[in-house]
Amino acid sequence: MDAGKMDELEKEAQRVMEIHGIGASKAPVQPAAAELFEAFKCRKETTSVGLGVENHFYSGFQHSQVDWSRPVHGILVDFKGDSMQIGMLLERLELCQEQYIFIGAPPPFNGGWHFTALNDFEHVAEQKGLDPGWEGFRIWHRVNYVPSSTEEGMPALVPREQFDPKSKHAGSIPIGDKFKLATIFLTGGLMPHTLNATLMADNGDAAQVVKKHVELGTRFATIGHGLDVILAIGEERSIFSGFQAAVFPKQEHLLAINGLVPPADGAKVCSFASKGVELVSASYWGKDTAEPFFAAVGLAAGMDSSFSSSGRVQRLGSSETAFCFDASKLDGMSGSLLGGDASAPRVAFLVDDVADPIEAYTIVDHLVNVKFNVHLISRSATETGASIRQVQSETVWGNAMYALKDCCCLLPTTPANLVDKSIQFDGVFVAGGQCPYYMMQDPAVTAILDSALFAAAVCHGPEALIGSKWLHPPDGKVGPFISYYGAWMSFRDVHGYERRKPGEICEDASSRLFTGNAPNSTKALVIRACEAISASKA
Repeated sequence: MDAGKMDELEKEAQRVMEIHGIGASKAPVQPAAAELFEAFKCRKETTSVGLGVENHFYSGFQHSQVDWSRPVHGILVDFKGDSMQIGMLLERLELCQEQYIFIGAPPPFNGGWHFTALNDFEHVAEQKGLDPGWEGFRIWHRVNYVPSSTEEGMPALVPREQFDPKSKHAGSIPIGDKFKLATIFLTGGLMPHTLNATLMADNGDAAQVVKKHVELGTRFATIGHGLDVILAIGEERSIFSGFQAAVFPKQEHLLAINGLVPPADGAKVCSFASKGVELVSASYWGKDTAEPFFAAVGLAAGMDSSFSSSGRVQRLGSSETAFCFDASKLDGMSGSLLGGDASAPRVAFLVDDVADPIEAYTIVDHLVNVKFNVHLISRSATETGASIRQVQSETVWGNAMYALKDCCCLLPTTPANLVDKSIQFDGVFVAGGQCPYYMMQDPAVTAILDSALFAAAVCHGPEALIGSKWLHPPDGKVGPFISYYGAWMSFRDVHGYERRKPGEICEDASSRLFTGNAPNSTKALVIRACEAISASKA
């Protein structure tokens, strides 16, 4: 290990943590966001919780360090990836002494660093089963190359050190037989949809880099929703149409509408090759998939090396504070039922683990203010035991633009299959984040959606409506509706989907379905939906 390089990386890591306010618990920079943050902190239902975090910094291989005559693996990155997935992948690449680079859009204010979510796993049960001790790790990764093109229009990569956003062709190296990636990795979490909405959007440079690798023949390796990135490349169907792939649980429809098929043997890790291109996909990250995935991409266990075996890895601890809003402490909350006025509408709020905290909090807060009767409901229970399930939202760290940074929501819910079927809901609200994935293809959830007279879903929330009357009615008349744009490929088969600028809301032709496409559209969405529900009861 080069001590000089390690000292340099340690200083860089400390600088970047300071830039993002890690451990400082500062309010967001925008006045409106700061006002919501302070109001959230000051509620009697909110408590502060201290936690210790281990920050793992991976600088990857710089251009001057890469030997392109040997295999080089590329990892597409942005913020809010799954820490366990990308963390274990990077550990394995280091242990196997493989060359790897991070590809993405470098944030201009911090030297090109992104970082993952903290403990907000894509598949909570499976990942905790894989390694119960994987808690409190945040993975940082620094962009090494930026997707671009040459002056002649050839797909290319630019070393970060040479990247100039005002002159994107400067320093560009065209993708070709002697300059291509052996593997392109796409991990899960919320990061894949961020990539779809930004770096990979509109058939831009990054999409062209991927397409060129398909043309040349390479291996693509996806975990969980990382598959969604390649599903979204292509017009009517994915460019991987005809391939077999293991998709995230209960999302088989996503393969069908994008032209792929599940493995014939139902494998949770699938390897499929066609015309020189290989696709290795893991449905989720867990004890049944991690080692088979590594074996399929040539990273089998067995190397004996130190975790921090190179100057590319640095670890720093941080002491941080989370502000947790516990909805069970709300006045009028009994179990998972939030009582309002006796004559007020009765609505369902569908929410589950890893929901977006702004969306979850804003919906609950407004429903309290209008004194609706609210049933908090999560995915159906497969286990026996308590009838109340406590779910926890994600926590967004280090983002000075996010109103509820360092904040989370704890919400008491009733599993959908334990909800009294005789209840008639006037409306149903659905939060986004990753929580919709827990409720998809859940017959009890769909029944609640179908029984409601109105529906409102924000950001990723519309994905929970797939298969219900709201997006797949018998007459096929749908929309208009919107969602977080990075999830658009989930709606290839649904007419009426629209792309709008972030923060907007949309009302369908019946004025009964209301959708929003970002956390900051939640307030307007819930206000408009409640107005419509109340008017129908007048």
